[in-house]
Amino acid sequence: MSRLFPQGRSSVVRAKSSEIEVVIAGSGERIQELATKAKLVAVPLLPIQAATRGETGDQQTNFDQVPPEDLLATPFTWCPNPAHTSCLRAKGKSMSPLIGDGDIVAVDYSQTDPDDLSGKIVVAWHREHGLSLHRFLFVQGVQMLDSENRDFPPIVLEKDRNWRIIGKVLWWIRKAP
Repeated sequence: MSRLFPQGRSSVVRAKSSEIEVVIAGSGERIQELATKAKLVAVPLLPIQAATRGETGDQQTNFDQVPPEDLLATPFTWCPNPAHTSCLRAKGKSMSPLIGDGDIVAVDYSQTDPDDLSGKIVVAWHREHGLSLHRFLFVQGVQMLDSENRDFPPIVLEKDRNWRIIGKVLWWIRKAP
């Protein structure tokens, strides 16, 4: 695992072999062959919620200080900055149908540069609203946080400078009903 992290061994959490069990889903020789070569990253699932419009998210912004409730194994290619990636839960419905209430989102909190985030889904923070999930737009010099649900108007960041981008959403998953 240490070679998966660019920072080297210091960023790897060591676990006794009895604490982690690798189970390979699927069947057949090809799956078994791929599994021996696969590079996976264990991404922490934190007990934190990022709300959508109309909801209030958690106030915690220092993800490194929160003990995870679980770990999700993900392909290395899905996690460009493993040392700065955590999973949170979405709360609310203003990002649906794309991201629904209770979905898990992976956030890379090293990616905060507005110039690189236009059109991307981000987690932002505001002292009154907590963590929030939005699409970041940078249109004609104006920065906005938008929802997928058109019932919610965009938030113009120049009008409320208390917003801070926490990170870029890399991917999301949901459990089937």
